[in-house]
Amino acid sequence: MFYAAFAFWLVMVLFAGVGIYRLWKAMVKPAWVNWALLPGTIVSEMGYIFGCLITGGEVRRAKLIDSAKPKGKQPAGETATDASSGLKALGAVVASLISMVACFAAVVAALELLGTDVVKALTVNAGLLRGGLPQELPLTWNALWAMIDGQVLLLRRMCETLASSAVLSWRGVLFVYLAACLSIRLSPVTRPMRATLAAAVIISALIALLGVIWRRVDGLVDDAWPLLTYIWASLLFLLVVTLLARGIVALVRILAGKKA
Repeated sequence: MFYAAFAFWLVMVLFAGVGIYRLWKAMVKPAWVNWALLPGTIVSEMGYIFGCLITGGEVRRAKLIDSAKPKGKQPAGETATDASSGLKALGAVVASLISMVACFAAVVAALELLGTDVVKALTVNAGLLRGGLPQELPLTWNALWAMIDGQVLLLRRMCETLASSAVLSWRGVLFVYLAACLSIRLSPVTRPMRATLAAAVIISALIALLGVIWRRVDGLVDDAWPLLTYIWASLLFLLVVTLLARGIVALVRILAGKKA
């Protein structure tokens, strides 16, 4: 049940990242979004390219942000990486998996160097039982609503954390920025979603299998749970703020007599 919960929250993180990215692209130019998320864009694209290469594929052209005039359905300002894997569908899954692992490893590195106090402010100070992600999936109606209620509390704790002294320093601000960029690009947002979901399932299955064979993996996942909580809380916060901003802009346009 513990690993099923891990897989569930991992998939939720991927969907939240893709949702935020696409909402931002619909509100501003894609080039601005990719420039704002530049650290995550670099790590995600480099990981995907490496995954294509090790599966026997080739990279014909790679641009992090293509400023040329759009061709076909590809809008200007998007990443323009012409890379193909050597194993067809399986190669795309491997490339997506490596891209995800690279982004998560970069978040861990940022945590160790900059963000320990920030994550503690959200999880340890709040108490994982009160403010963290549940480590079991809800099996009853009451448990489902309790989990939803916990997400509201987690969102509140995230707002309080962002206003805390842990964030009000250059280290805290830099960690929040890097973690947001890498978390949104944790999913290869410009790649097929099915390959990304398959990669998430493979990661969860491998961790569960290692947990059965090697009990120390349980401790490693427990140690990573506060970081997973922070990643989900930050994406949840960004998603809510983005939806509110988009709703306010649409309402203003409607009141002004313009098309929403």
